[in-house]
Amino acid sequence: MGSLFYPAPSVLTRHWIDSAGPETETPLQLPAAWRCDLADDSLTWSAGVFELFGIPQGARIDRRETVAMYCEESRELLHRLRSEAIATCGSFTFEARIRRPDGESRWMRVTADVVARGGRATHLYGMKQDITAEMSKA
Repeated sequence: MGSLFYPAPSVLTRHWIDSAGPETETPLQLPAAWRCDLADDSLTWSAGVFELFGIPQGARIDRRETVAMYCEESRELLHRLRSEAIATCGSFTFEARIRRPDGESRWMRVTADVVARGGRATHLYGMKQDITAEMSKA
């Protein structure tokens, strides 16, 4: 079995660390990794993505159900950026708001890149970072 993520640097494992400066009391949330197989839209998540979405780790994940958790504006932006990235074998970054199954609203920064074979996109992969605290200060 190959690598779960493209690439799979160990820093993508979800951890809380203390922030370095006295100007903030909020711990830094490191990004969590995800991958989508474009052949069937199946998702693979690291533990941090499950936590961000409020879904028990290891639970079955369905892309349609996950996308439905995005607020309408974020969902539309995701669709546009994702479609462009797949068509051009490109990448994207955006900030999205989701509503978890427990009703809690969260903000996340999503980054994505494409894995292509023969000039055709086969997978999307990237990181999701909880930026709720950052957005609440804005």
